[in-house]
Amino acid sequence: MERSSVLTMRRAILFLLLLGIAAHGRASPDTVVLVVPADSKVIDLDSITVRKLFLGLPVLINGSPLHPLRNRSDARFDSIFLQQIVAMSQSAYDRQMLIGVNRQRSMRPVEITTSARVLDELYSDPNAVTFMWLRDVEHNPKMRVIRILWSD
Repeated sequence: MERSSVLTMRRAILFLLLLGIAAHGRASPDTVVLVVPADSKVIDLDSITVRKLFLGLPVLINGSPLHPLRNRSDARFDSIFLQQIVAMSQSAYDRQMLIGVNRQRSMRPVEITTSARVLDELYSDPNAVTFMWLRDVEHNPKMRVIRILWSD
């Protein structure tokens, strides 16, 4: 009787240990990264340059203008974009975009709502810059991560 309770206790501990390991593997943090195509000439972009780029101001790398793509394929990207990339509220961002278009003839970043289309745009344009989940691009040889923008 005592032996069976020890075995039951060992099995319960082993089960809880395995459950904890499985839960730890699934609970990896979400990370948003700035990405460019692998053949892009972009090596690094600091946060001020990224902000300018997504506010519609021209950013040149080796004489070529970069093309910002606003990834809207995940609802969480909107708040991350506003807080971490442009550092503005939605109304301030909209106002800034309107002012830029009217005064400086700047262009709003292209907004894309599906991950597949984001990848298609990146594959076809070596000057494109966007942000994505790290898990979606970390093993993609056609993409290059420039920097981490946000991590959970």
